[in-house]
Amino acid sequence: MMAKAKEKLRVGLVGSGAIAQEQHLPYWRELEAEGRVEVAGVCDLIPDRCESEAALCANARPYLDYRKMLREQEFDVIDVCTQNRGHAPITIAALQAGAHVIVEKPMAMNARECAAMIAAAKKARRKLMVAQHMRFEAGAEKLKETIDRGELGQIYAAEAKWLRRRGIPGWGKFHIAKESLGGPLIDIGVHMMDLCVWLMGCPKPIAASGKVYRMFGDRPDLFNAEWGVPYPHKEFDVEDYATAFVRFEKGITMQMSVSWAANIPEETGGVTILGDKAGVCTNPLGVYGADHSSLTSKKFDWLSPEDGHRREIRHFTECVEKDLPVRVQPEESLRIQKIIDAIYESSKKNREVTIK
Repeated sequence: MMAKAKEKLRVGLVGSGAIAQEQHLPYWRELEAEGRVEVAGVCDLIPDRCESEAALCANARPYLDYRKMLREQEFDVIDVCTQNRGHAPITIAALQAGAHVIVEKPMAMNARECAAMIAAAKKARRKLMVAQHMRFEAGAEKLKETIDRGELGQIYAAEAKWLRRRGIPGWGKFHIAKESLGGPLIDIGVHMMDLCVWLMGCPKPIAASGKVYRMFGDRPDLFNAEWGVPYPHKEFDVEDYATAFVRFEKGITMQMSVSWAANIPEETGGVTILGDKAGVCTNPLGVYGADHSSLTSKKFDWLSPEDGHRREIRHFTECVEKDLPVRVQPEESLRIQKIIDAIYESSKKNREVTIK
């Protein structure tokens, strides 16, 4: 008797803008070509964009309303790639409809929304994962292996940084607080903090002190040279620079700085984690320590060039297929959001804020 053919996962995508076009849909289509999934629906508020992206899939139907899409079809997976404001309501609706959900970073607009998403996932008994693709880069995985083997000894401090000379997003609504909550802190800062905290083993944050600045984004004379995409500067009401000091349990600390626009020689960034036996850096990637009367370093001669976005999509698919735990646990993303919330609150109050 022949074995029953494995059913394809039915996938729906909400939000078909830049991140979906460049880093999500190509990999869903790849899985579709492999016979593992069927992209059944693509939803977006812009009709032309929605229809053109749906047409690139084998049988996807275009939608302008995610609620209608969820009513008319059953999905195994919903991929949420909208502006931040839509993450929580769309995720919760998809979970309630019976789908597993992968949602772009940041998880939501605040910790309260994140907690509601987690509660919905638990009630529906469905998987929920935030698309923190940096955890899936080959270099990050190697550093994680090194740390988990205990080669750093006692971890006590870390730094997460991403500074652009000029790189304010000129598309979407990243620059509008009611749509995105904030600027680089919640846009690129969430990437660096998540990677840093994950590498350290996800210690519990207990307090944060921070300051955010809007020095360039709302100026009509700003030369956004590196990206060269204009945006309405009068709408710009988020920060363009953020800095913070975060304290975790067991005396661990993290310094953080992120910017869309800073007067520096060139874009720079990376994660550094210090232990009493060794330290690791993502830029330059390696493990750095000492051996008696010498200083040592370990580099990697070759690492897989596979894109982290591809790895995260394939990872989530496998987790749904085989009922495996996801790498980015939603509770971990909730903690990162609590740090972000605390930094914004600290900046307003000019004092350290406790994280509960």
